[in-house]
Amino acid sequence: MSDDIRNLVRSDQVGMAIQAGTVHGGLHVTGAQPLRTPRQLPMVPRWHVARERELGELSAALEERRPPLVVIEGAGGVGKTTLVLHWAHHHADRFPDGQLFANLRGFDPQVAPARPATVLRGFLTALGVEPAAVPADPDAAAALFRSAVADRQMMIVLDNARDTDQVAPLLPGTPSCAVLVTTRMRLSSLRVQGAHVVQLEAMDESDASALLSRLLPARAAERESEAMSAIVHRCGGLPLALAIASARVAAHPEFPMSVLADELDDETTRLSAFDADDESASLRAVLSWSSASLNNRLRRAFGLLGVAPLGEISVGAAACLWAVPPHEAAATLRSLEAANLVRQHVPHRFQMHDLVRLHAAELQPWAESVSALQRLVAFYAHTVRTADILLYPHRHAFEVPALPDGCHPLRLTDEPAAVAWFGAEHALIAVVHRIAANHKWYEAVWHIAHGLDTYQYRLGLLAENVASSRLGLEAAMAIGSVRLRASSLRQLGRACTRAGDLEEAERRLTQALSLEEETRFVMGQAHTHHDLQRVLSLRGEHEQALQHAISAMELYRAESNPVGEAHALNAQGWQHAQLENFVLARECCERALALHSAHGNVSGQVSTLDALGHIARRDGRMDQAAEHFTAAVRQAKQLGNVFAEAEYTEHLADVLAHQGDAEKAHQMLRVAYDLFLSQHRMGDADRVRVRLSGEGSAKGLD
Repeated sequence: MSDDIRNLVRSDQVGMAIQAGTVHGGLHVTGAQPLRTPRQLPMVPRWHVARERELGELSAALEERRPPLVVIEGAGGVGKTTLVLHWAHHHADRFPDGQLFANLRGFDPQVAPARPATVLRGFLTALGVEPAAVPADPDAAAALFRSAVADRQMMIVLDNARDTDQVAPLLPGTPSCAVLVTTRMRLSSLRVQGAHVVQLEAMDESDASALLSRLLPARAAERESEAMSAIVHRCGGLPLALAIASARVAAHPEFPMSVLADELDDETTRLSAFDADDESASLRAVLSWSSASLNNRLRRAFGLLGVAPLGEISVGAAACLWAVPPHEAAATLRSLEAANLVRQHVPHRFQMHDLVRLHAAELQPWAESVSALQRLVAFYAHTVRTADILLYPHRHAFEVPALPDGCHPLRLTDEPAAVAWFGAEHALIAVVHRIAANHKWYEAVWHIAHGLDTYQYRLGLLAENVASSRLGLEAAMAIGSVRLRASSLRQLGRACTRAGDLEEAERRLTQALSLEEETRFVMGQAHTHHDLQRVLSLRGEHEQALQHAISAMELYRAESNPVGEAHALNAQGWQHAQLENFVLARECCERALALHSAHGNVSGQVSTLDALGHIARRDGRMDQAAEHFTAAVRQAKQLGNVFAEAEYTEHLADVLAHQGDAEKAHQMLRVAYDLFLSQHRMGDADRVRVRLSGEGSAKGLD
């Protein structure tokens, strides 16, 4: 045999090949073992619910992507593995050469994350490679794996990945294999490589109800529908939580489901209700695997987010909560988002699942939690004041205590920014307001109540306005300041007037006026006389109302407050019109409009235009009335003052009806009805409904 003999190795050979120049002695070489067809997919958990949109997204992505690589990201307990296994079993026939599955244990607290080399060894032996033939070098093992699956139609499921470094060596090199990766982290490098990402969120209540109904005995679900709805709500759409809840119910079929519903309703016991002996079936344990992977800085930030029961938070609020600059807070939130512990649902605002928040709160020492809450409350008190001044700069602004160290105020530059901030934050402000009241941080409670008044009035948030004003009064009484107490009484009286409780309104305003007269607070007296005028006018007591309006004007003038004087003149004009002194009424309102215009008080201009429209209508000048009311409606809408817009729209409808434009009048009445209804002003809405019914046009108003 020649020394230059060449060895040939088949391209499809798997395992070791011997290459030698001269071979002496007896050499026995057996053929390569045929590759096996592994079927490694685990069973689909019983608590799978059809996520049709996400399943369709998986199918489309694996059809269109080259390479077909899909990453399913989401929080612990959201059902990532279940979704993938459901899809994989349903489409297994598309991969005749087998399915490989590996739990990478990226977040297991008791076992280290699986090393790629270990996973590769398991994959290769499953494919028929002799264990002794698997290279010890990780890169060589990865290369052998790519060779083994090349041109084969296989599915590879990599479950619970910690990072890209764990996944990359396990990826095939050819497009014939589909890869599905589940993870709690954002694997950005895989995105760069062309992976399609499916972001798995909690189920909506409809799907969650369907899942729980399927897991529970049918009779139990039908018999206790109210308790079942409560359980669904408290599980927050997490499939794992729903599965645990159903197991709790099944363990004691003799107990009513309301027992579990009541347990879940209590925040102090809610998370414990989802505990189980098996950590993989315990929600607290599953959530802890994510938080345990965080570094100390992120774990502290995560814990403090749990202390603030807001459901969502802005970058600015988080910065104060953590006592860090806003840019650092933004980076921290992005890191927590990468761990799927929060979600940026709109720019610069982040949501946290309620059960995740309860877990986070357990991680944080109470002493630091209280100081963090104080910073958060201070942030809101300051920002509410800033926004309120932008909405109505002519209102007296009380000084707010200095911000704590590490707290940065939010910069709002104009009225639209203030309106947008209030719109995004109003529900959260109410929560913060209650937190401050519970902790007896009375100065913050008072300032938040004071700063909410204008926005709540403009948006027609009448019940909220009364509630926050009551908190402000309680805080003022605890503080002991007579001036703050008088201001709070006046604000509550004004809120009750808008809400239609004229009896309490008059009582609160009379109390305020008494305190202001005792302390000789002239400006406060002027405000309160003006507010009492409104109450008496609504009662039809126009002579007395006029006297309060005159007193208010004189006091405003004495205090050199031209905007206040304009408001009082407008009130006088309105009362004169009710008393049919139309010439005097028009004169007062025109003077008021000039003063408001001179001092840039658009809000005052709007109310005066409405008064002038009313005077013109009563005086028979319908064209002028329509012009004034149209301008009032337009400007109220521009201000976002839906409370006033509803009233002015109804006034415009009256004039249009008098002018014979029945169709336009009906349209305006319908708009007014919808506005009143949206503000829960049921008396006003019912009045307009009756008018529309009288036109034979009530259809569709229910």
